Amino acid sequence: MEFNDKIKDHMRKDITYATAEERLANVIFKMSKTEADIAIVKSNEDIVGVITASDIYSALVKEVFSEDVKGTRDSKELEDMKVIDIMKGPPVKKFMTACQLGGSSPCVQTHEDTTIKDAIRIMERSGLHHLLIIDDKNNLVGTISSTDIIRSFGRSKT
Repeated sequence: MEFNDKIKDHMRKDITYATAEERLANVIFKMSKTEADIAIVKSNEDIVGVITASDIYSALVKEVFSEDVKGTRDSKELEDMKVIDIMKGPPVKKFMTACQLGGSSPCVQTHEDTTIKDAIRIMERSGLHHLLIIDDKNNLVGTISSTDIIRSFGRSKT
């Protein structure tokens, strides 16, 4: 992989979707099955946010530390949480990044013809590790993460 390669040649096209009311255990299963580190949260056909592996890990950490304070708790409680219960972004909920393609609260997104170099710049400036990738018609066509970029570099060098 080269820095001037287009994102579309390295992005994940197998998008994992979730709903805000979906059980966290189900989303974790879907993400694990596809080896995704991000799920796009939709309400009807609208994108309302994203939830990442880091968001889920943060929820697990919070649960472990609250368990230390409050005593033993059944892990089933965490599994039964809804995605919306750990979504970042005020005022939506705690951990999901609330966003949409376009509109007043856009997700950090870029075009599929953006270079890897520019994707890295966007991620660094935004402080995020995931980008939503759109086509010429403003349709979501994939995602790319810092981990995906590292993997692509690794595959090209071996």
